[in-house]
Amino acid sequence: MREVLEKLAKLQRLDNELKILQDKSNDIPKRIEGLKLTVDNKKQEIKECQEKILNLKKENKLLEVELKSVEDKIVQYSAQLYSAKTNEQYKAFLKEIDAQKKEKTRIEDKIIEVLENLELTEKKLKELESELKDTEVIAAENLKKLEKEDAEVKKAIKEREEIRQELIKELTAETVAIYERIRKSKNGVAVVIVNDERCQGCFNPLPAQKILEIKKNDRIHFCEYCGRIVISKEINSTLA
Repeated sequence: MREVLEKLAKLQRLDNELKILQDKSNDIPKRIEGLKLTVDNKKQEIKECQEKILNLKKENKLLEVELKSVEDKIVQYSAQLYSAKTNEQYKAFLKEIDAQKKEKTRIEDKIIEVLENLELTEKKLKELESELKDTEVIAAENLKKLEKEDAEVKKAIKEREEIRQELIKELTAETVAIYERIRKSKNGVAVVIVNDERCQGCFNPLPAQKILEIKKNDRIHFCEYCGRIVISKEINSTLA
């Protein structure tokens, strides 16, 4: 029976390792997706920056057209100023000229603002393009590492699954069924040790007589609280 208990302990240890490895394997695609997302986000920033530059250039062209129109009106009203026949006409032309000059100033100020913004955005674009190159290099390096890690993890999983299958063959179908039933209901942990007179699955104290019986290693014992298989530390201390 001691041999059976040792095999159950080994089976639990294998399943613990398999869970850790499977969690790693499941996490790798998320980490790969995270690398791609980092690059994609940087590309999106560049795209938005490029669109902003195009819009600023369009806005500047429209402002230049608008400025030319205002300047033409100033020239036109200035020419008409000298052909005014009455004082009222003269004052009206002066008023129009003044209004157009104010509009000219507003447009010129706006052009300066747009050009300054354009300059800053073009500078930002260059920085983003440089950052993208660095990001792509780092992402490519990390991707290779993750692909290597993924291959190693999958290999380790396969090796342990093969060992597990061989180990199961050495146990009776009834014993395996009990183990699998408990493991399924107890979040993957079916076998635990007794330490400090407590079940290390639920940490409830066990009666002294029960502990003495467990130490005999002559049959399978179950925790009366959580139902897990409990074994002595000397069988397998790695389950502590």
